Order: sequence, then C-alpha cells, then structure tokens
Amino acid sequence: MRHVSTSSSSQGAVAAHPPGASAIVLAAERDGPAIRPLAGVLWMVLAQALFAAMNVLARLSSARAPWPEVAASRTLVGAATALGVALARRAPLTMHRGDRRLAWARSLCGTGAMLCSFYTLGASQIALGDAVTLGATSPIFVAILAPRLLGEQSSRGLWLATLLAFAGVALVAGPKLSIAGDVALIATIGATFSAFAMIWLRKIGAGARRASPESIALHFSLVASAVMVALSIPGFRAPDALGLVLLVATGLAGGLAQIAMTRAYALDSAARIGAIGYVGVVLSHVLAAAWLGEIPSAAQLLGTTLVMAAGLWLAAQGLREARRRAR
Repeated sequence: MRHVSTSSSSQGAVAAHPPGASAIVLAAERDGPAIRPLAGVLWMVLAQALFAAMNVLARLSSARAPWPEVAASRTLVGAATALGVALARRAPLTMHRGDRRLAWARSLCGTGAMLCSFYTLGASQIALGDAVTLGATSPIFVAILAPRLLGEQSSRGLWLATLLAFAGVALVAGPKLSIAGDVALIATIGATFSAFAMIWLRKIGAGARRASPESIALHFSLVASAVMVALSIPGFRAPDALGLVLLVATGLAGGLAQIAMTRAYALDSAARIGAIGYVGVVLSHVLAAAWLGEIPSAAQLLGTTLVMAAGLWLAAQGLREARRRAR
C-alpha cells in the first residue's frame, strides 16, 4: 500500500478552485526531493491570481446571466483554452489506462465542486470573500479523507486544526446565517467535492507515467461542460454585449488557472503547493473590496484568518514530515 502522511487548495479557487490538496504529501517524496519546487510555487501563485479574477468576474457575470450560464461559459471557454494550449505546446492528450478511472473521478468531483462554487458565487446573499473562504476549507476535508483513501496516518494536530477551521467558518457565516445558511452549506459541500477532486488529481500526478496537465484539464472541462450546458438550457437568457464579454473573460481566467494549478501540483509537493493556494483567498478578498465594495467585518476577517491558519498549520506539519523521511 502506498503510504503518505497528512499535512494541511482555487479553484479558488477552484473552485473547482479552492486551495487544492494541501493535506497530502506526495508519496514520491519518500524517495527524493520535490521535482521543481520554485516552478511549482510560481505556477500556483499564477493560478490563484487567475482564480481570484475569475471569482470577481463570475460575480459580475451573475448579475447579467443565470449562474448555470456563467458556469457553462467557464467550462466551455476553459475547454477551448486547454485544447488551444495543448495544441500550441504539442502536449499529448491521451492518458495511460491506469489514469483514466482517476481522471473520471477527478472530473466528476470537480464538476460537483464547480456546481456548488458557481451557485455560491452567483448568490448575492453572501459576500464573495466569504464564499471563497468557505471553499478554502477543502484542505481540512482532504486531511480527514486522506487516511481512508490513501492509507496514510492522520496528523496529531488534525482534529485541532479542524476545530480551528470550523470556528473560522462559524465566524464567516454566522452574521448572515439566518438569510444565507443554505448558501454557506452549499459552499461547504463544494469544498468537500473539491477535496475529493484534489486527492484524485494528486494521485494522477504521482503516477509513474503522468498524464499531461492539458489532458487532465481538458477532460475535466469537457465533463463539466456537458453538465453545465444541460443545466443552463431550461433557463437560458441571452446576455447583452457587456455580459458576453464578462462570460468569456470568466471562462478564460478559469481555464488558464486550471492549467496552471494542474501544472503546479505536478511539479512540487502538495503540502507546499496547497499552502500557496491561500494566496487566492487573500486576493479574492482584496479584489472583492476594490471592485465590488464588499468590506468584511472584523469577525469575518478573523474567521478567514482562522481557516487559513488551520490549513497552513497542516501544510507545515506535512513539510516537516517529508523532511524527516528524507533524512
């Protein structure tokens, strides 16, 4: 059995884009150093900046089109972006047989996370920064799920970090729980789907024959597109010119971010890369304040800090464990 250990990511992100599988230390770290740590970190910073921009664009788009249309534009433009980048780089789009089942699992869970994410981004009852913060609990869910799915041992600080994170969630969601409790719940469910998606993504990246980031991103985009387009048809509403620009920009930012994030996880340890993913939470709050005028309260800022601190704590534990095994 492969043995990895638990440490602490937008889809922001991911969202489909929150900070990804920061609760997993790549099993290959047992046998040597990370592949290209600096490159991995830079790719993740780029991914989170793009995801933060996508979050704001999605909120703006949702004022002009139903949220399923916004999600469909994200996936359709994302698929075209992944295909275009793959063709430009001449990257292989085929997968090894052993990766196909994992790719389907990653794509289906990612689609579930995207459904929850875009529903939340389109809901005016909850601030954009709060929605992103709730999605940022995905590393905690990865840490809880990883022992069963990856055969790893739990960190001693896992449950304390979990309590810390959900205390932060209570502070973030509490002020609007009576009017947006269902939205907060959907955002948290999306974080759970995202955790599953990132576990499968990291397992693909840890294989002896890695699928290209473009092939993984394209597979996810095509699966998600089929679901989102089907959901958008019943209530379709043609956007105006500005709405169309916003929809295309949302999809382009998300598609490029997905490729950058996938590449980041293929280049460095999940613990370190996932910790960098919290840049997206900060950027989303900053952009929401600057573009949307959404200023969080002191309690909500404290809640955001607690969620991020819990994830970073688990990430740091994972890195320490990786270094210990490398000695």
